[in-house]
Amino acid sequence: MHDHIAQYFQGERREMFAIIIGSLLLGALVVALVLSARDAFSKAMAATVLLSAALLAGTAVSLLVRDSRLSAHLASATTSTDAARSIADERSRIEGVISKYPYYRYAAAGLGVLALVALLASRREWAHGVAAGLLLLVTAQVLIDHYSERRAQRYVEQLASVKSRE
Repeated sequence: MHDHIAQYFQGERREMFAIIIGSLLLGALVVALVLSARDAFSKAMAATVLLSAALLAGTAVSLLVRDSRLSAHLASATTSTDAARSIADERSRIEGVISKYPYYRYAAAGLGVLALVALLASRREWAHGVAAGLLLLVTAQVLIDHYSERRAQRYVEQLASVKSRE
């Protein structure tokens, strides 16, 4: 069981570092675009992307901090006399995480619709820049959630298999 826990949290750690690095790279690209173009589109897009990147990276950092404590606690708990309860609690936690993914998809779809409406309803450059930034956020969120959800589903199946073997 310890291997499953370590594998799950290593995957989450890699994902969080990818989010942080991707946020930094995308931030640098939009700043370069603003410095190059200096127009309303690039400024609005940069503001939207930088805000989104800060939110994504901030979430990633907070998860890295939480995960290091949580994985260490779980690793020690699985070797204790209360291992079954710890595994059941972890399974319940992950099932709760999995239950939220549909809401994340609804939020991403809502932002995507908002971006498309801004593209269609406005002729203003800044509105198109915000729309482009939102579409980048939606794309990033769909990618992140796709792999995160798959990893969480595998992990909950592994936790369930331990329970069924007892």
